[in-house]
Amino acid sequence: MSTAEHGKGVSPGGVYESTINRMSASGALSVFTDMRSVGVQWVRLDYNYAGSVSAHGGASDQTIQQARKAGLDVTVVLGDGTTTMPESAGFTAKNGWLTSSVKRLASMGVHHFEVGNEVNLGAQWGGKANPTAYVGLLKTVHPIIHAADPSAVVLMAGMAPYGKQAPGSVAQGNNYNPIDFIRQLYKQGGHGSFDAVNLHPYTYPAMPTAADGGYNMLSVLPDLLALMKQQQDASMRIWWTESGMPTGPDGGYPTYTVAQQQQTITGLFQVAAKYPQVGPVFLYDWQDGGVDGDFGLYTSSHQKKASYATFAAATAK
Repeated sequence: MSTAEHGKGVSPGGVYESTINRMSASGALSVFTDMRSVGVQWVRLDYNYAGSVSAHGGASDQTIQQARKAGLDVTVVLGDGTTTMPESAGFTAKNGWLTSSVKRLASMGVHHFEVGNEVNLGAQWGGKANPTAYVGLLKTVHPIIHAADPSAVVLMAGMAPYGKQAPGSVAQGNNYNPIDFIRQLYKQGGHGSFDAVNLHPYTYPAMPTAADGGYNMLSVLPDLLALMKQQQDASMRIWWTESGMPTGPDGGYPTYTVAQQQQTITGLFQVAAKYPQVGPVFLYDWQDGGVDGDFGLYTSSHQKKASYATFAAATAK
């Protein structure tokens, strides 16, 4: 496994990713070079099935190429632009899109693939989270990706925070607690169908270091480690591909101060440093987009927040 599967990354989000897609090659390179200058090693981009073998949505080829030119490693989030991924022809061997896409991405130096996003939430899975169906998707996708790129790393979808663990690891309405969902993946035979665990450890309003067994999934990370050990996955890496704190009300998010955002960034890396399996650690996002809670290190007018320097100073193993 690559030694680059450590360090820190940025998940720029769909809104700002679309902005980068519209930039010139030099403009995109400037953004990624800026990320690299503050120690970023990874960028997380979308890559979606768009209805034919030759087409894709999400990050453009130019965006991916300029990220690589800046010296960044890339992980892509595989999707189809809908919340009904299991029914998408893009994720079957017969269609051929996934095979051709993985080969194309590998030729650009991209070898890390996330299968969906926050699928423990019903909103990301046709209205109701379904670990059985998701295991079926993983079992379809994993061998296709590895056949097309033997050096590939397949990540499960990043698990979103939701509630506390439930007795029997059952659903809570249309959603699952992230650790409950992963426990169900193992129960449904998912072992061996992913190469890395993936979390989105947002903790607000609490800080990442808070001893809170509820929304703060980091406080119950030992439960996940115990589960992975039980399933012979103790050495598997645990990626954190999104985390952060909103500093504006856009999109209906609560608003916190930039100082609180700084504390969150510092705390996130402090917690990560305690666990050898954790990393890389990604911050969401890079620049405010006016619709997504203003999680960025830049304002929408491209002014640096004080949190930019905090992130630059943060180190990840």
